[in-house]
Amino acid sequence: MLEPRQTVFDRQIEQLAKQLTAAHRPTFLTGAGISVPSHIPDMESAVNQFGLFSQTWLEDDPAAFYQRFHREMLDPIHKYGPTKAHRIIAQLEEQHLIDGVVTTNVDHLHQLAGNHNVIEVWGSINVNFCLQCGRIFNLQALHSDIPRCPVCHGLLSPEPAFRHLGGTLPPNLKQANAYVRQRLTNGAWRVPLNDQLADELLSQSDLTIVTGSNEYYRHCSPQHVIEINPHATWFTQFADFRISSTADVAFTALAIKLQLNLN
Repeated sequence: MLEPRQTVFDRQIEQLAKQLTAAHRPTFLTGAGISVPSHIPDMESAVNQFGLFSQTWLEDDPAAFYQRFHREMLDPIHKYGPTKAHRIIAQLEEQHLIDGVVTTNVDHLHQLAGNHNVIEVWGSINVNFCLQCGRIFNLQALHSDIPRCPVCHGLLSPEPAFRHLGGTLPPNLKQANAYVRQRLTNGAWRVPLNDQLADELLSQSDLTIVTGSNEYYRHCSPQHVIEINPHATWFTQFADFRISSTADVAFTALAIKLQLNLN
């Protein structure tokens, strides 16, 4: 006789709480699914639907690029902010219950929720390059209609756009900070160190909780994996079990079990 769905869910949440609190180096791996309630498109949708991360479009028509970028990315971030799942994961870090978060998302919502140890393997819209002088500015610099460098007036490029086509920077990098210099080889943007850092964190983890991942980044704990996703994914075959639920529903139940703040 099959268990009622709610009974299975409750039992899985209880098991998730037990494994999370018992783990020595638990980590999270998050993907686009966790940001769905904030109306943020994933990178694949952005590229396929309207070329959001095309630097060619940015340079050819910056007004049109940033009009779409504001509507599809920045406006939802400011309007909706981090989801319940983001905020609960931030509390788990604050309570020293997790080592860190690896995410393929570029929306910066983990940090806005309060997480500090976040590795963004595909870049972040909180990192924005001046295409003329190489200076870097944070998310606040993107608020204007066509964001430009306040020093040299060069056009700003969000890191996901810059990385998407293997962007290059001018040879004169005296004003560029260390973030730029350590990631340049002969003036070309190379594979970021974040990939290596993410691999190391997850390889040392004894529990990875995977939620909302679209499978493009296929790394997780070699010991234990718990997946939270309404649908089976590549990670399901390695998971101790899969909670068939959205991230917000599952993490709200986990927060209640762990007596975390739901506000």
